[in-house]
Amino acid sequence: MLDTSGEGADQSAAHDTRIDAIKKALERDLADRYGRVVTIQAADVAAVCPVEGPKCLLDAAAAAGADEALFVSIVKTSSLIMRMYVQIVDVRQRVVAQKRELNFRGDTDESWRRAEQFLVRNLRTP
Repeated sequence: MLDTSGEGADQSAAHDTRIDAIKKALERDLADRYGRVVTIQAADVAAVCPVEGPKCLLDAAAAAGADEALFVSIVKTSSLIMRMYVQIVDVRQRVVAQKRELNFRGDTDESWRRAEQFLVRNLRTP
């Protein structure tokens, strides 16, 4: 999560809550769609990848038994505009299998929930 909106209020706690909610929703919805999801906790990633470079992250995904790895970055550019950058990487071949860039309006629980649902609906099935 990167907030470049320049808003005066510290919204990090609200963003942390929304990030946790979207993570749980993606785990649930992707498991429903793909059948199996391997989740690597942030503390585990930090332990094996002190510098979160692509090679280390994909090595961690491979060690966890993942065939593909999902990477999501969210950028808040204003109080109205949010962007979600998504890549699904084939862990063995080390190539981007899918890529999505979503814009969504508003920084609310509802707008984040709707963005997650839209993303899951629009991913290709394997």
